[in-house]
Amino acid sequence: MEGYGKRVLIAEDEESVRRLLAVVLEEAGYTVHAVEDGMEALAEMKKRRFDAVVADYRMPRLDGEQFLLLSRLMWPQTPTVLLSAEHTDLPVILKMQGACALVPKPFDSQGLLRTLQSAVEAACSCCSPMSVIMPN
Repeated sequence: MEGYGKRVLIAEDEESVRRLLAVVLEEAGYTVHAVEDGMEALAEMKKRRFDAVVADYRMPRLDGEQFLLLSRLMWPQTPTVLLSAEHTDLPVILKMQGACALVPKPFDSQGLLRTLQSAVEAACSCCSPMSVIMPN
């Protein structure tokens, strides 16, 4: 199991997507903690260390971009994979802010797992190219 022993924080405001992400990651062996938005995610990151974060780009209170900026200030080596239904110039903007990867919604579970595993293994060096997973 590729995620065995790794802790992943999920920040996703849509309950059905949050549950799906949790199931996919747990079945892959990750220990998952899921929250509804970026504010809750930051609060959880203050309590415990995570090996990676999977966060939605559009969330209430604190969106993915703001969350990314704040979390990178406090935990620069924690890999963050962002999910987004938007397919504009986000990859360039988010890479400059430290995202490891941008995964389009709807996402392919296996593609997400490969991306997350790569991010965790590389410890998300901010100098490495950001991955963009394109939908099939």
